[in-house]
This record gives sequence, structure tokens and C-alpha cells, in this order.
Amino acid sequence: MRDQSQECCCQPMLDEFHKSKFSLHHEKPADFCRSQWQRGQRSYIWLIYRWCLAAFFAGGWLGSVIETFNDGKWFIYLTDWGFTLVTYACIFGAVITTIYFNNPNYFKPGSCCLKIYWASHFTATVLALVITFVYWTTIHPNIEDEVDLYNIWEHALNSVFMFIDFFLVAFPTHIMHFVFPICVGLIYALFSLIYYFAGGLDIFGEHYIYFILDWERPGLAIGSLCIVYVLLLIFCVVVFWMYRLRLWIFRRHMKPQTREIIQRPAPNTV
Repeated sequence: MRDQSQECCCQPMLDEFHKSKFSLHHEKPADFCRSQWQRGQRSYIWLIYRWCLAAFFAGGWLGSVIETFNDGKWFIYLTDWGFTLVTYACIFGAVITTIYFNNPNYFKPGSCCLKIYWASHFTATVLALVITFVYWTTIHPNIEDEVDLYNIWEHALNSVFMFIDFFLVAFPTHIMHFVFPICVGLIYALFSLIYYFAGGLDIFGEHYIYFILDWERPGLAIGSLCIVYVLLLIFCVVVFWMYRLRLWIFRRHMKPQTREIIQRPAPNTV
């Protein structure tokens, strides 16, 4: 057995580069339905929190669609794709937490819906961080975009609340799950290219969705996409180390008996 006290600080990340880490199988389904920090199998506080978070993003999503629908152009922006995915992941999390709260043995290891939730939550978190970073560093300084409620909601609060949620959930993070946000990025790149050749316009009448994704200047568009893909990979690593920090804090500050309660399998119920 490896002595963890003599382990290289980078070893946890090195251990991630294995084909098994691509998998979405996890032996403890309860990890997707509980908080890292709760002190029992069930928690009313965690259940209420999950529904409050879901309602927060659902309200923001609905309000944003109504406020800035613009004849359907709301759906062409990566920001709104990311905001939709965040909302979906939070509602999904609230639903599975409710199911678990009523029946802790409902989910089995390898459950398909838990795999979908795991992939969507990781992708939503990484995408939210990248969207926030790119928007405030590249896009916002170069356009006249009013900083209103929904702008803050979609470009700042998305990352803030997903960051907080990431420190509260109990399921693990694998770097090799980078394939999911990268796939979303590839799909969006293909969509933007098709939209350009179809003659689509943005809300200002320009023949592109974002000026950094102007296919009339393919070098700029391809270069921008490459930078975004690199950022996605970087933030996947950042999210992984956030997970390792969460575990470190948990193991350092939670009492052993509390950790035993949290990690104990749910009792069989009739």
C-alpha cells in the first residue's frame, strides 16, 4: 500500500490519467444525493438548499428568456447555453436529492440518471467558469453591453453559485471528464459555423454571434476556439484541485465519527 504521507503533492493529479477515470461509474450513489458536510443519511437543510438553488437558477433562466428573447436569438449565445446547463444540473440535483431523501436505497451503483447528473454538473461548473472569465476579460470591454441584473446573473452569479455548490456536494471529480465540456465546445463551434453559413445575425445585426467568433475571419475564429479549448482544459484542472481542497478540508476538520456516519451505506428499507 502506498504511504500517503510520502506521496508527491502532484500524485493525485497523476493518478487521474488513466482510462478508468473516463468512466461515470461510482460505487456510492448516495454521494450524488448528499452534501459532503451533512451529519447523517438525510438532511432537511440540504434538501431545502438544493431546491432553493434550483429555483434561483430556474427563475433567472425564465426571466432572461422573457427579457432578452429577441426573436429566438437568446438561444444562439454560448452564455445562454451555459446558463441553461447550469439550470438543468441544479434542477436535476434537487430531484435526485428528493428521491434519495424519501428512499435512500432507490439509486444503485452505475445508475444512468446519476451518470447524467455527474457529467452535467461537472460540465456546467467548468463552462460557467470559462464563460465568466472570457466574458469579463475579452467580450465585455469591447462591446457596449449594459451591466443589468440578467447580465450579472448569467456572467457572474452562475460561476459564484456553482463554485459554492461544488464545495458542498459529495461526489468526486475526475480530470478525464474534460471530454464533456470539450464536446459542448465542439458542438457550439459547429453550430456557430452552420449559423454563419445560414446567414444568421446577432441581436445587433452583425453576421456573427461573437466578434471573436467571426467566420468571415476564419483565422480569428479558429484561434479564439483554440484558446477557449485550452481554457476549458485549464479550468478542468482547476475544478479538480478545488475538489482535492474540499477533501483536504473535510478530512482535516470533520470528526472521524462524523465521517463514518456520512460514508456508511444507507440501511435497507422495506
